[in-house]
Amino acid sequence: MASLWSSLEKEVFNPQNKRLLEAIRVWKTGKKKKMSILCVLVDAFRPMQPFLVKVKVDRGEQYKVAYRWPLAELKLVDGKTLDQVNLDFDLQFDKIYKWTASSFDEKKTFIRCLWKLNHRFLSSAITFVNVHSCSVEGRQRPQEDGRDTAETENQEELSAYQEMTPKEAADVLKLMEEYEPLVNNSIAFAEQLRRDLHVLDEANLQAIISSEKQVTQLMSSIDEALAEVARVEETLQVYDELLGSVKQQMDHIHQENSLLHHITSNKAKLMDEILFLTTHLDLGKEHCEALSCADLSSPSGVEACIAAAEALSACMNIQIQSGYRKLQAVAEQLIMFETLKQNFENRFIGHITNIFERQGSAQIPALTQPVNKLSAPSHGLQHEELMPYTPLMAWLRNANPMLFCDLPKVYAQNLSRLYDREIKAFFEQAKTLLVGRRKG
Repeated sequence: MASLWSSLEKEVFNPQNKRLLEAIRVWKTGKKKKMSILCVLVDAFRPMQPFLVKVKVDRGEQYKVAYRWPLAELKLVDGKTLDQVNLDFDLQFDKIYKWTASSFDEKKTFIRCLWKLNHRFLSSAITFVNVHSCSVEGRQRPQEDGRDTAETENQEELSAYQEMTPKEAADVLKLMEEYEPLVNNSIAFAEQLRRDLHVLDEANLQAIISSEKQVTQLMSSIDEALAEVARVEETLQVYDELLGSVKQQMDHIHQENSLLHHITSNKAKLMDEILFLTTHLDLGKEHCEALSCADLSSPSGVEACIAAAEALSACMNIQIQSGYRKLQAVAEQLIMFETLKQNFENRFIGHITNIFERQGSAQIPALTQPVNKLSAPSHGLQHEELMPYTPLMAWLRNANPMLFCDLPKVYAQNLSRLYDREIKAFFEQAKTLLVGRRKG
């Protein structure tokens, strides 16, 4: 039991600032296979509150707190017996728990501990039934103890007495005759001592009578001191109760502060997410107008469309959580971005297609070169006309690769007619040059 006690204190209760008062090994009545340990605890610091804790032992010989009851919730202790040894007892909290102790001594010690805590902390609020008074008070009947002690002493005296032999009696008489003067002197000394003591007793009695007033004052001071001690104890009890209430209020304030901290942290995170969404999913009004109007015929309009397209791509490519897409505002903004993108793509492709068709149907300029010089036609003007749209073509390639791949086909279809006319004019020029050389 000592090793169990030290193990419980070291592994379970000392780290929790609890002091172990009593421990008992028990089983649920009728289920002896599952052993538990009932422990009586108090707080190591004021205000001290008693608790009843059930500890279980797992397969790894490790102690684990299974349940905990404040002792103030205990209503009844039933010892189950008055005349015979019985290991069963009941504890009534919100329901009745039936236990069987490992030994009768542990049961008595455990119930005695509960009885003392009941009188000290709970003002006798717990009811004890079927319990011996000697079990809870921890003492035996003084009459029986005295009678047993007297009988034992008499037996020892009888067994120790032996009658002296004649030789021993003669030796005793010889010694008494030899030391008779000393004995007489001792008698006289005792008589003198008795007289001196009588004189001292009279002197002490007179001193006591003369100091009766001081004794009365001393007794009065002692009574006042006892009353002051009682008032101090009552004050300390009140302070203990007030400190307990303050501790509860401080715990409540700590919990509220923790909740306020969480609320503040959540608000800050929410504001960060809102700022992130409003900053990265916000397309300027001028960009929206540029994409909606799609003025691709003027240099300033083309530059505005390029800037708006890049801003739109930045908004649409931002990485956001999937849950944000379920928000109505975010969903509407993404739909608006997709609508602007599709409309601008259609306008841009239509504009580029018109340029391709116009370049394909353009007239070949008249020859201004001498007949004796042959040169291939230049397409610099067509390329210069398409150069301002290079950033938008790059944007289209990233935004919609399928539409971008269709543009070279359109370009080839429209400009093939121009190339055919240029090739035909080139061969006419070559034929003219050859005829002129033959004549010359």
